Amino acid sequence: MAGNRVLDRIPGLGRVPAPLVAMLVATAVQAIWQYPGVATIGTAFGGIPRTLPSLHWPELSVAEVLQLVGPAFTIALLGAIESLLTAVVADGMTGTRHNPNQELIGQGAANLLAPVFGGFAATGAIARTATNIRNGATSPLAGIVHSAFLILVIVLFAPWASHIPLAALAAILFFVAWNMCDVRHFSRLLTRAPRSDRLVLLITFVLTVFVDLVVAVNVGVVLAALLFMRRMAESVSVQQEVFGGAEDRVEGVETAQDTALPPNVLVYRIDGPFFFGAAEKLESTVERAQLHVGTVVIRLGRVPFMDATGMHTLTEIIERFQRQGIRVLLCEIQERLSRALARAEVLDLVGRGNVYADLPAAIRSARALSDR
Repeated sequence: MAGNRVLDRIPGLGRVPAPLVAMLVATAVQAIWQYPGVATIGTAFGGIPRTLPSLHWPELSVAEVLQLVGPAFTIALLGAIESLLTAVVADGMTGTRHNPNQELIGQGAANLLAPVFGGFAATGAIARTATNIRNGATSPLAGIVHSAFLILVIVLFAPWASHIPLAALAAILFFVAWNMCDVRHFSRLLTRAPRSDRLVLLITFVLTVFVDLVVAVNVGVVLAALLFMRRMAESVSVQQEVFGGAEDRVEGVETAQDTALPPNVLVYRIDGPFFFGAAEKLESTVERAQLHVGTVVIRLGRVPFMDATGMHTLTEIIERFQRQGIRVLLCEIQERLSRALARAEVLDLVGRGNVYADLPAAIRSARALSDR
């Protein structure tokens, strides 16, 4: 930032990135005076080839492919996350809107073709994109110019590029890393984010610095997934509804007569996605049902989906009630969930005649059965 403020005072250089100027100056000084002991690209790597990479199909064995599946998946996931994050940041800076599908398809196609030319996986970079935008880049043309400049360096400027000091590159990389880490945002997350999110952030950060980026991404994704499942499970509620007076109004019930339940009828309502993390709640709730109960009504109107574990748990509960001679009624099932329950034969287990569109119809059926 200080370098940019200095360049702003020099006519014609106000829009030139300061890191680029610093690298060019350091390279020119080393090329002219040839300071001994200064590591450069030429002394460390033997220079830069002056020819473009040729087409070469990599030779991989089955064992090598199996060994690389895990790291490849991690790199692809990391690349997708970073590219989409970069696109979101760019949208905020330019006022545009990106197409995430187009972004990922283009990146995937490029990363599939790069290895046959000796390249490796690449992704959009936050620091480079932000630098481009700050210096006037507002379209995909900036990426094309960047690629063309790299080709010129390889074909025309390779002898001069070999004099680039590694110390200058290290300073630029440090500057880029500092811009990418966003200390203010990191500190804000540590002070304002929920405790579980802060723990995931710190674990991922420590693993990235002291272990390996691949390990950090794998652990971070797993921890975030477990945290998400925990929150989803906590958001699901299974409640026994007790109503019957005129003051007790329940959604889907119009009159007090409709809410009047016989003493041997229980109504349970499930709210939220019913998956394996929340299945235990239904089991623990229905276990408290009294033995004198003759009918159990389960409201599923607020269940958007149910996974295989949830369906298995529901099946076990229905079978348990039926073994005890308790009739089970299902009501308010959404169309998509109804098809899934039909495929899993849950509706056949309950009986098609025990599935109702709304709660009043289920209560009237339960009342009619209890009056017999």
